[in-house]
Amino acid sequence: MKLYVVNKTTNEKHHLKQTANTRGHLASLLGTKRFSIGENIYSVNEVIAEPSDITAGAMALGGVVGVAGGVPGVIIGGLIGALLGKGSDNEDKEKADKFNRSQA
Repeated sequence: MKLYVVNKTTNEKHHLKQTANTRGHLASLLGTKRFSIGENIYSVNEVIAEPSDITAGAMALGGVVGVAGGVPGVIIGGLIGALLGKGSDNEDKEKADKFNRSQA
């Protein structure tokens, strides 16, 4: 899960280095509910969480590991990687949803 704020003038995402389960947790990590990035001041309630996309990387890794087993190994390794990655994606999405529902 990645945390970010949207730049108020450029509408670009600015990812935070911190990771937190809730906005209250983020405020406690920062030591305040308001923080600045560049010239912009944000509230932790403006922070948005987005899930990381893990499935593609896990699938590729599974395929690479499966190379030792030839074509069937690549297919089976890719499938196992996809299943493991999908489970991680679902868990990450749940964490991002929990964060986005939270208040500081």
